[in-house]
Amino acid sequence: MAQNGDVADESHTTCESSDFAEQLLHAHNVYRRQHNAPDLTLNEELCEQAQRWTEKLAARHHMAYCELAGVGENITFFPANMSPSAIVEYWYNENRKYEYETPGWQPGTNYFTQIVWRATKEIGVGRKVVSSAEYENTLKPATKPPSAEHQTNGGLRPRPDEPKQIVVAFYRPAGNNNRAGQFAMNVLKPVGSNQ
Repeated sequence: MAQNGDVADESHTTCESSDFAEQLLHAHNVYRRQHNAPDLTLNEELCEQAQRWTEKLAARHHMAYCELAGVGENITFFPANMSPSAIVEYWYNENRKYEYETPGWQPGTNYFTQIVWRATKEIGVGRKVVSSAEYENTLKPATKPPSAEHQTNGGLRPRPDEPKQIVVAFYRPAGNNNRAGQFAMNVLKPVGSNQ
């Protein structure tokens, strides 16, 4: 982590040496415990794959899913100074839309369901910071949630003059399996919840 609240660019480090990856893992596990899901562990191979994909996205200047067999993914563009815990919170907040009474794939909840998917065991994290000049005019506007000021289909829209970060989280085994009964077994209500 850099000084003065800035997040250092750790795009060429391994999972084990990345404070960013460790903090993202910790934030995932805090939420997973609320849903009786076992803790995730960092996987070096997934981190390397996630970092390679992050580098490709940075070069392409747009979001796309990698679609590796058996691997789930959460991919988003964020302001460069957004912390790992705030990123996971942003993804997790989709839980407000999830209807536990009718488990299954539901629009606007796939980031959340992947975070808490009980059968997922490992995570790999990639991150790349890009300057505003590298990234200008590359995000497509999307419908804004009522509380969000700057949103896109790929995450929060940073101010035009601030650097951005691309965050890729790969998960194994993949979540969001829509076979009969999978969501009911893998996306549990939060402990002590009346949802």
